[in-house]
Amino acid sequence: MAEEAQHRSRGSTWWTPPWSTRGDEDPDAGWDAEPADAWHLDADVDLGDPSVFEELEANITQVRSRDRVRDLAEVFTHQREVDAILDQIPDAFAELDIKFLEPAAGSGNFLVEILRRKLRLIRKSDCVSQEQYEHRLLRAIASIYGIDISNENVTEARARMAHTLLGHYATDGNTVEPTGGFLAAAGLILGNNIVVGDTLTQAHDIELCDWRPHPGARFQRVWSHALVPVDQRGLLWEERVQDPEPVHYTKLIGADDHQSTGAGR
Repeated sequence: MAEEAQHRSRGSTWWTPPWSTRGDEDPDAGWDAEPADAWHLDADVDLGDPSVFEELEANITQVRSRDRVRDLAEVFTHQREVDAILDQIPDAFAELDIKFLEPAAGSGNFLVEILRRKLRLIRKSDCVSQEQYEHRLLRAIASIYGIDISNENVTEARARMAHTLLGHYATDGNTVEPTGGFLAAAGLILGNNIVVGDTLTQAHDIELCDWRPHPGARFQRVWSHALVPVDQRGLLWEERVQDPEPVHYTKLIGADDHQSTGAGR
């Protein structure tokens, strides 16, 4: 743990956040005082209630047929290989908002381990309020992207990511439950970040969302087609679509999708 804390304090040697540290746009700024109800938001979900996981578990495929493995050429990476690969890039886990994209995500072996390593940067004891804690957790999953050709894999990867996220919430010394707004935002982010697509032959059809964190537990969403070089975009390429203003994470579901400050789609 001491080595891990030292590594976190050293930070990444190659990644620079798009905001000045502790400046007005730093999403970790502005949490200097703890309000009286800092850990008593609209918490109404009991992680001890098995029904919280039932819908996720119902969608997880436990057995893969030989035909499916043959048709999709699936190769599932063992945990030791996942660890060996990610251990080669420790700097990538020194900052919460460093982004990852897995173009052939499968059922999420790499995605889940990436999330686990990011969650080491988030502790209830380091946050002044439940709002800040939940925002930081959402920033972790918002920076992880996965694409796979299989609907079943995508469903399973989303469920595994949700279990990992909620598992951290439940075991991080919390005596409060996650808020409904947090769970709704987490579902929205996972649904937008882990998607069905073919990155080999149809990358131009894949659209992902960039969740730009802002102070006050907000995000500003920017949508754009993924993996398409600028020189391959046609004459009718339209401006990127984004939220006009940053949106509090509890309001993301209510905000209109694909709002634009430029040309619409």
